[in-house]
Amino acid sequence: MVNGHVTLTMSDRVTETPEQAVPTVTSVVDLEERTWLARHCRGDQGAFPALLEAFRRPVYSYLVRHGVAEADRDDVFQNIFLKIHAAAPSYDPARPLAPWLFTIAANTVRNHLREGQLRGRYMEDERAGGRPIPFMSPQDQTPDVPDPEPGPERIATARETIVWLEKALLTLVPAQREALLLTTVAGLRQDDVAQVLGQPLNTIKTNLRRARLALTVALAERDAPSDVSGENQ
Repeated sequence: MVNGHVTLTMSDRVTETPEQAVPTVTSVVDLEERTWLARHCRGDQGAFPALLEAFRRPVYSYLVRHGVAEADRDDVFQNIFLKIHAAAPSYDPARPLAPWLFTIAANTVRNHLREGQLRGRYMEDERAGGRPIPFMSPQDQTPDVPDPEPGPERIATARETIVWLEKALLTLVPAQREALLLTTVAGLRQDDVAQVLGQPLNTIKTNLRRARLALTVALAERDAPSDVSGENQ
């Protein structure tokens, strides 16, 4: 922090690697994280870096999955944390930090999209080896037993599906995409997502259900075998 302003160095920014593609904030100790902004406001030099270290990957992944163009991510990422710095005195430590923080992140991304900075600028990301965002929330998943040695064909199929899914996410209605990303990428509970987006919990549930259904149907259509029977003959 220099003269009351937060400066993010290049080392603070995040470049996703495949194994980091879908992080969550579940590793953050809730009681400790609630003290960071109060300590930051009192001039504690280590408080804001601790917050940044804990949340930079979830926030950056949210930008990636929400379709923020690669050329814009550093600027949007820094803007989010500058807003967090500016709003620090308004944070109530009696409440969890993650929903408050992702309210700022979600609103910043919304404004970025609304300003039209993304139109025609989606770029192909080099995330072929990343893990796909699940269609269901983490608590709904039945974990698969990992394959220690997946074959080349399986790896190629997985990469193809990941690339397809990244593009399919951008076809969702924005409200559905926001709800899905905040539950799967940010790791927030549905009631926290409702708080972040300022929407009723039932609306969040509806948007999640529709997003998952849309992706599931689209994937099924993509994988459906072509009609080669010549039924029209």
